[in-house]
Amino acid sequence: MKIVPSRQDHLNALKGEEFDVLVIGGGAAGCGCAVDAACRGLKTALVEADDFGSGASSRSSKLVDGSGSYLGTALRDKDFEQLYIMLQMMSERATMLKIAPHLNRVQPMVIPMYSVLGMPFTWLALKVYDFISAASNVRGSHCISKESVLYEFPLLKTEGLRGGVVYYDVQLDDARMCLALAMTAVALGASVGNHLKLVEMLPQEGCCRVVGVSDSLTGETFYIQSKAVINATGAGTDAVRQLDEEGTPPILVPTMDTYITVPRYFGSGRYGLLSPSPKKEEPTVVMVPFENHMVMGVHEAEGVCMSQSSSPDPENVNSLLDAAKEKMEPCVELGPCHVLSAWTGLRPKVGCPSDKKEDNEEDKLPPPVSNYMIEVSQNGLITLGGGRFSSYRVMAAETIDLAIKSCGLCDDHVTSSWTEHLPLDGAQNWCCMLPLELVQDYDVPMDVAQHISDSYGYNGHALLNQGQDMLKRLHPNFPYIEAEVKYAVRNEYACTLLDVIARRLRVAFVDAAAALHMLPKILKIMAEEAGWDEGEQKKQMLAVQDFLVRQMGLGSIVRPKAIGKSQPKKKASVESCCRAAARKEARSYS
Repeated sequence: MKIVPSRQDHLNALKGEEFDVLVIGGGAAGCGCAVDAACRGLKTALVEADDFGSGASSRSSKLVDGSGSYLGTALRDKDFEQLYIMLQMMSERATMLKIAPHLNRVQPMVIPMYSVLGMPFTWLALKVYDFISAASNVRGSHCISKESVLYEFPLLKTEGLRGGVVYYDVQLDDARMCLALAMTAVALGASVGNHLKLVEMLPQEGCCRVVGVSDSLTGETFYIQSKAVINATGAGTDAVRQLDEEGTPPILVPTMDTYITVPRYFGSGRYGLLSPSPKKEEPTVVMVPFENHMVMGVHEAEGVCMSQSSSPDPENVNSLLDAAKEKMEPCVELGPCHVLSAWTGLRPKVGCPSDKKEDNEEDKLPPPVSNYMIEVSQNGLITLGGGRFSSYRVMAAETIDLAIKSCGLCDDHVTSSWTEHLPLDGAQNWCCMLPLELVQDYDVPMDVAQHISDSYGYNGHALLNQGQDMLKRLHPNFPYIEAEVKYAVRNEYACTLLDVIARRLRVAFVDAAAALHMLPKILKIMAEEAGWDEGEQKKQMLAVQDFLVRQMGLGSIVRPKAIGKSQPKKKASVESCCRAAARKEARSYS
């Protein structure tokens, strides 16, 4: 049985010990910094205001994003910095496959071609991409026929289709990758705490700080002492910088993406789809298979206000559906009724700060940097901003190097970063045959075993070893089981009902209505584990329902359907039958 320190053990350590490095922010960058610092032998602490990966780190496109877009930008704009970013991303993508193979998988992506010249030019560009990436490329790109494209995507528009070009990216389970980083830091001796909100920063001599945090679960406020403090809070970057020094100019230049989840039969079970728009101002549609569903995403807006609601906008969702529908046959029915979940991802890009303010430019945002930025304030606060999920490890290593240098953390026991070779939590002893091993050892269905292997890696043994009575499904259409809830509370610091459905099981991002139906079972298990009374159970239920309505589009975009009740079918027109065979074939792959 896997045993980890309890949350109370971590709180006691945070209150009573002095740390070399305190990381504020439990996203990919923050957890990466904690892992990097801990693996060097530095006494490390990490605090997160909400839950690990609760911000942008759980709202990505589910791709590492090593596509040829960087190559195209570099060639079109003669911006060779994009080539450097692409090479770095390719190298880190290969590293992620090595250190967390259960959470990162090779994802083939199809680019459908409707132009005679488009296929050879795209193929040539991706071959240049393959050549530049060299050994860090996961697999080589290649062309496929029109028939092969339609075999994988039967609903795709056939008129003018010439074939397709396949390139290979990497799909990741972003929230669980972030959690694996946090648990790896714990295994290395770091003290971590979620639901600890920063309320005060008191400067001491040099870089040393006393940081006040408030426990959202108990209301208790206490102070943490650290020699170096790292601000890796993503969307909260400027707020922390203001606590450090009032009047500090903002650096955030956020962009917002819109994502929806639809049934799997609208895409492919194996391939993702990248359909670039011929015009720069029109959206590029991306479809990625995730948790036996299809995630559709599109870049929407730049320079959005940080105070803007994270609720999905029905207009943006309709625009995304229209853009996706244009790529399909005219008779394909794709509308709001097919959306199972909808959310927005706020990507906190940063720009170089400036103290100069011209007239009427108080609200003007600085131009964003192309990659990431590390800033050291006059009080010694180290701010890490920007970047992507794929660059988290490089960002963390560079930040800890700077912390050691600027805050005088040099000591005989401090080593250089070796996270490139450090397997993350669950990756030890993992192999592709683990699902079969779980089926044989615990007599679980193959879909459950595959899900456990993909989400927990070798920790799946500890999860399933909790007892046969915990192997029941939480929902008839999903592989999630009751043992996962118990494991999340005992071993993954899940403190609220929302922590489980959004960042341990991911069901909220896959099917908001199914998440709503699963709540009573999950609540019952968590209440027994955490000792919640009726008042606390009601509070937890209301918080999750509010989350599903406000941030997952339940009610406004997603319409819940009663389980077991058939819906009246509309009479099909002659036009809608033109692709009935293909649509039936598409469903057969779901």
